[in-house]
Formats: sequence, structure tokens, C-alpha cells
Amino acid sequence: MFENKKQEIADPLSEAVQKLFGLSYLFPYQRLVMTNILEAAQAAGIPVTGFSENSDEQTDRETAGKQIVILPTGAGKSLCFQLPAMLIEGLTLVIYPILSLMADQQRRLFERGFSPVTIRGGQTKEERDEIWQKLETGQSKFIIANPEVLLTPQVKERLEKIKIVHVVIDEAHCVSEWGESFRPSYLEIGNIINFLNPPLVTAFTATASTPVLEKIKKYIFGDLQAALIMGNPDRPNISYTAKGCINRNLAVRDLLILNKRPAIVFCSSRPGTEKLARYLRNELSEMGYPWYNEIRFYHAGLSREEKAETEKWLLKNTEAVLCSTCAFGMGVDKADVRTVIHRDCAPSVEAYLQESGRAGRDGEQSKAILLWGPEDETAMLRAKTEYEKNRLQALLNYAKNTENCRRHSLLALLDFDSGGEVPEKLCCDVCYPEKYSANLREEESVMEFFRKNKRRYTQSQAASLMSQSETIRWSQEDASLVISYLIKTGKLKKSKNFLWRNKITV
Repeated sequence: MFENKKQEIADPLSEAVQKLFGLSYLFPYQRLVMTNILEAAQAAGIPVTGFSENSDEQTDRETAGKQIVILPTGAGKSLCFQLPAMLIEGLTLVIYPILSLMADQQRRLFERGFSPVTIRGGQTKEERDEIWQKLETGQSKFIIANPEVLLTPQVKERLEKIKIVHVVIDEAHCVSEWGESFRPSYLEIGNIINFLNPPLVTAFTATASTPVLEKIKKYIFGDLQAALIMGNPDRPNISYTAKGCINRNLAVRDLLILNKRPAIVFCSSRPGTEKLARYLRNELSEMGYPWYNEIRFYHAGLSREEKAETEKWLLKNTEAVLCSTCAFGMGVDKADVRTVIHRDCAPSVEAYLQESGRAGRDGEQSKAILLWGPEDETAMLRAKTEYEKNRLQALLNYAKNTENCRRHSLLALLDFDSGGEVPEKLCCDVCYPEKYSANLREEESVMEFFRKNKRRYTQSQAASLMSQSETIRWSQEDASLVISYLIKTGKLKKSKNFLWRNKITV
């Protein structure tokens, strides 16, 4: 079990982590992972600076240094391979899924005085020549790349001539999330590793259920045995909530008003992030909230300059609201995000926990809120495989479940035994309900309106009246959408009696 406690460390790692990273402690699992890497390096005959711990048992060189590490967001996974990279003689290659994460990792290493290189698409010959020169002369020990660029013949040819001692796969769950759908290059990671033949391979992720773990083993390690280090994926400082709704943008607006910022709102599409950001700016401006102009969007379609500028803005902004696709879910490390809202359902529990884990990385109390509703039925129909459908269905079942603690439900979906414990307060909306309702958020007020006004208004008339509400502040289109859904589900009916034709009744 991962205990989220700082552990003062003694030699041989204390001097290195203090000197290179300015830290005086490691978490217990950080120390375990690092020690495994460094001992395996020594067993393979690789010189390690300032490290003398050796296992009493003879290490099997065929399997030494192969690890799958599952640690929760905020547990310091990056340090687990950054520090060994500085101590091991040879090059460390870290494979990342998205450019924003690559850029953030490079930025943080530069800030610590290191000299990493990033290999990505679109680089000029001059840029690549400078990279190879740094690697060949030992100016850099750290390579940052994504799977696609590593499969290009030119890069493979040059890497073959440079000894890679450690291959790290960060956010390894993407092998399962993306590899079998829109990122087939992820299924080639095992072939990349076989081609480079490094003595050390470590796969990191924050979340992995048994099916995902099996795919990580299959596509990364193949027939090789890999040690599994699994910490407790629970984040006690995050309070979990799920809310059913029909008008999701309206729900996001109200949640942002009620909850603390900085906030991240995850959307399923690039156009969705832009549309939501415009909607929120317009609505909150009209409502008089001064932070309406601190709302921006972020997705993979932005230019490199736009991404960098948005990331810089976000890092220093305590009022920021960022509407983003999953491109940010594994991106910039902002410690003080207080609220994460999923406007659209994530494709799986792994993705949801990874993205909601952007909240509270500084250990302070934060919230993760998942919205669900009729749109998810369409998402289920779009699922390309039964596997994808089942994973989405599992998360929707979690969202709709009002009987079980949300924290326990999430951990159970990862096949992790929580031991029945929950935080003393602010665990989730089921354990500590505040006017909690299992219904769609708009349903009760609309149903009450028609209970009081049976057969008095048509749909358009009722929607027009509802749009004048000062408490809800919704458009006639918003109100009509809710009425349409309640008619579709049979909770409201249009009268067929000629005296009240098309008038709505309960």
C-alpha cells in the first residue's frame, strides 16, 4: 500500500537528491523504484555514480530492471527516473504520449540545470544535428520523445549507434487507451524496446485495472517478466461527486460559480472546448463575475506557441479556468488546481482518475466532479469495440450509483482493495450528501412546474416562461431541451385531448 508520507532518507540517495533536485526526502515508493533501477544497472555492469547499495541475492540479468510502476498522481513518478538518469552512465530515453507533457518535462529539467533533448516531428536538419551532437558528446543524458518519432528510419538509425541504457514509458496506460484505436504506434513500443535492447525498462502510470495491466505487459514487455510495484491509487484529499444533467454547459457554469478555482474542465472534443469557453465567458460576464476573462481553452490543435503561452498563463494564475481535452490530462504540472470538472465522461476509469488527479497535487483539499446524462447514450453507440463500450459503461455505472461510496467504487474498478476506510470528511457526495439527488439536475424543477400547471402550456410556451427565471438563468432553447428529454422518457406527456391539444401534463 502506498503511504503518502515523506520519508527522510539516508545515504546513498540523500546526497544525490539534495544536490541535484534540492529535496531532503523521498516518498517510500520513490526510494524503492530508484533502488531497483540502480541495483539492476549495477547488476548489468553499468557504472552508477555514488551508489553502493547491492542486493544480497544474485540478480537475474535477463529480467533485472524490468518494472511496471503504478503510483497515484502527485506521488512523484518523474523523480523516480530523473534521479537515476543523472547517476547512471549512459542515456535514458523517456517516451511520452503528448507534446505538452514532453515540453513540460523539458522545462522542468532545464529549470534544474540539466540539458535534456527532445526529439519530435517537424524538426529541421540543423535542430536534429545539434541533438545528436549533444548526445554523442555526453552534454545530455536525457532523451524525450514520443512513439511516432521513434519509429522513423532516421531516428532509429541514429539511436542504434547510441547506447540507451534505460527506456521509460510514462503514462503507460495509453497503450490500452489509445494503442488499439487512434495511436497504433503505441502497439509498437515493445518492438522499439527490442530494437534498442536496453538493460533497464520501466513503465509508469497512475492508474491501471487488471485488463489494462495485462495490455501494458503484452505490448511493452512481451514475454519478459516485469516486477510490479503498485501503490495505493487513492487520493484522500480529493472529494468525488457525480451529477446527472441535460444541459451540461449550464451545469459547468453553475459548478464553477460554486467551487474553488483554479479549475480544469475536461471536454471530449476540440470544438467542445472552444464552444464551452466562449459560452462561459459570455454567461459569467453577463452575471457580473470578474474572473470571466480568466477562461481559456486548450487542445492538441493549437500551435506550439499557443500551447506554450496558455501553459505559462495557467501556471501562475490562481483564478484560471481551462477548458481542455485530454491533451492536458497528462500535461502541465499545476499543483494548486482546486476543482476538476468532467463536462463529458472520460472513456474509462483509468482516464477519469488520471484526469481528475490533476486536482490537489499540492495535497490540499480539492474536488473532482463528473457530469453524466443523455449524451452518454450517444457516446456508447460511438464506441468502436465491445471493450471500449464496457469500459465506458463501467464509469457510467459508477456515476449513476447512489448507494456506494464513490471512492470505494473507483478503487474497486481498479481491482484495488480499499480496506473500507474513507476520509473523515469530504469523501464524496454519497458519504456526505449536501441536498443530494440521484435525478438529472434540471428534472425536479421542470416536473414541479408542470405539476402546478397541468395542461396549461405547450412546450414552446413553457420554455419561454422558464427562460425568464432569474434563479436558473437559462435560455428558451435550454429549457425546451429538458422538456423534450422528459417527454421522450415518458415523464412528461403532450395531451391528445382536443381541448388541451399539445399542452404538457405530468
